[in-house]
Amino acid sequence: MSIAEKLKQGPTLSYEFFPPKNPAAWATLYGTLAETTKLGPDFVSVTYGAGGSTRSKTVDIVGRIQGELGIEAMAHLTCVGHSREELRGILQSLWNAGIRHVLALRGDPPKGDTAFRPHPDGFEHATELIRFIKENFSFTVGCAFYPEKHPEAKTLEADMAFLKLKQDNGADFAVSQLFFDNGNFLRFRDEAAKIGITMPLLAGVMPVLEITQLPRFRDLSGCVIPDALVKFLGDGTDTQQKGVDYATRQCRELLDNGVSGLHLYCLNKHQSVVQITANLRDLGVLTRRVP
Repeated sequence: MSIAEKLKQGPTLSYEFFPPKNPAAWATLYGTLAETTKLGPDFVSVTYGAGGSTRSKTVDIVGRIQGELGIEAMAHLTCVGHSREELRGILQSLWNAGIRHVLALRGDPPKGDTAFRPHPDGFEHATELIRFIKENFSFTVGCAFYPEKHPEAKTLEADMAFLKLKQDNGADFAVSQLFFDNGNFLRFRDEAAKIGITMPLLAGVMPVLEITQLPRFRDLSGCVIPDALVKFLGDGTDTQQKGVDYATRQCRELLDNGVSGLHLYCLNKHQSVVQITANLRDLGVLTRRVP
């Protein structure tokens, strides 16, 4: 069953991983996959390093997750550093591996660069990549959005219009950047519906593991750090458990307000997402989908 079909049946649960950079990190990832597989997610996604630096690893991991673990896997794909023919080759490799879902992104500049520069024979925007995928393959295509505005967007309205363009070019659903203020996500969703955005919008939730993460989250994504979160985390003691509790409360409120799906950012560590998922199922607000 495709992700699009699952979304029609009710809120989905998904997790996001990134390709390991060394042998020790591979061991951590496989431990995480072993635990999260037991949770019965509807799908998992695997990120794509800045500048396409983990391209081959991403293709390998999504193929193994789907082939060996039997979980629907979605590969991230970015425009950065790739010509159209290179993108066509990556997409063909994914298709040959049995992958049918792609998250199409513009991507971040390679390390050391401060501005995005498209490949001379590539794409400048995710909208172009989405259209290219839909014109040449039969993938279900997801895209990304910032519920609190992309850092490069002039206004939230302009950013929302760009999301509408992604839908118009073939995107089937969208996954949000991390956020900690549910009100901002729900307002974005409701305003998006008014301008004709009908595709499902999945909520990206990041459980906090350490206090020191908060400034990085704000600097990298522009997300709002609510005073309520800072107060809840307190002096930095027992932060991981407090992060689980805050994210559980955040997810429950989102589900109570009819969110299309929850996309939990794992950082390749399973303890927090295992707890959050168990909490939501114990509360009866998130049920395991019957295969």
